[in-house]
Amino acid sequence: MRTNAQATMAETGTEQRWPVLWAAFATYLLDSYDLIVLAIAMPVLLGVLGISLPEGGLIGSATMAGAMIGSVVFGLIAENRGRRTALIVALLWLGAGMGAVYFAHSLGMWMALRCLTGLAIGGIWGPCSALIAEHWAPQYRGRAASFVLSSFAVGAVAASFMGRMVLDTDWRLLFLLGTVSIPFAFVVARLVPPDRVSGAVPGGKAAAAKVGIADIFRGGLGKTTFLATLVSLINLAGYWGAAYWIPTFLTRERGLSLTMMADFSLVMYAGMFFGFQFFGFLADRIGRRRAMIVAFGTVAAAVWVYIVVRDPIFLFWWGIVVGFGLPGVGGVLGAYFAELFPERVRAYAGGFCWNMGRIGAVLAPYTIGKIGSHYGLATGLAVTGVVYVIGALSLLLLPETFGGAAREEAGSPADGEVKKSGS
Repeated sequence: MRTNAQATMAETGTEQRWPVLWAAFATYLLDSYDLIVLAIAMPVLLGVLGISLPEGGLIGSATMAGAMIGSVVFGLIAENRGRRTALIVALLWLGAGMGAVYFAHSLGMWMALRCLTGLAIGGIWGPCSALIAEHWAPQYRGRAASFVLSSFAVGAVAASFMGRMVLDTDWRLLFLLGTVSIPFAFVVARLVPPDRVSGAVPGGKAAAAKVGIADIFRGGLGKTTFLATLVSLINLAGYWGAAYWIPTFLTRERGLSLTMMADFSLVMYAGMFFGFQFFGFLADRIGRRRAMIVAFGTVAAAVWVYIVVRDPIFLFWWGIVVGFGLPGVGGVLGAYFAELFPERVRAYAGGFCWNMGRIGAVLAPYTIGKIGSHYGLATGLAVTGVVYVIGALSLLLLPETFGGAAREEAGSPADGEVKKSGS
């Protein structure tokens, strides 16, 4: 007979689910702020360091490289020392990296600093998603994970707002504000309950061996890891291909004024915040994979509208629709990856697949820009739409993990976890 606590978990989640939700939301907000703030400060940084555009791009690439490495480092910390421990260390590391901008005075120093800071940036996604999966029941997990990841839009708006306030006075203050993650690490220690110690497993079972780098490629998980990384890569490539070039496309090929374009990101990020919530809710209704396929299709169609419609005012407000679709897959992946992989490696595997997908974020802006320079940005955006269609098709190679849709898959259990053989 089930206890009251077990019944509550089956219906909604653990008693700590709300503190965990808000702690994860604020943590990912700080993570997104620290990622985006570099782009906000880049125009000033180019002049201060006396570097070219490609050299400025190298600083961003160093950040992404650090994030990919961080997904492994902090993923292993999460699985072997605890998810809460991984978040606390990442937040402390993040704050230290943001405050250290006062000691960077050359391109080489900036690349090294941002690569080191990127380790923490890449180390937060996986533990956050795993903690949500641990504390929220499957029927609410999609919207809970999407809500946490919607803090990306809030962090982006916060970075833009703070940039307007401090860039004309002392641009370093923009980074210094990121050090708030240091005191917030102690808030996380207070709000998030301890999970497991090294090598332990839930339910008081016998201790398991420590998780190693290769564990997400063994025991039939290799194919799942590859396909999940592919979905993440396609999602991030499509996102950065569209979000990076649509503003330039609207000014150069649709005649939108620079004054209106300054507010375009706010319109798009407003749509993004609500898109996170909608697709998270949809994932809890029709299944993770189906919701992501709908999201891929929505944003592909929304991007293609830019190619056929020429009215700049309409296209400015259409940014709400594009923003609505852009986060649909990224928000659901938090719940999907947590269910796709065994509990023992879900923080490491989820963080690895998401952050290795940043290769798409690195390649897409350059590739779409190259296509645009030869054939026009309309062609580049058309290619971006095709990328999203490929993403929808790639999801068909992975199983559903939730509810009745999961039970339609051969051997899929009803509680949201995929059997090892199904991976």
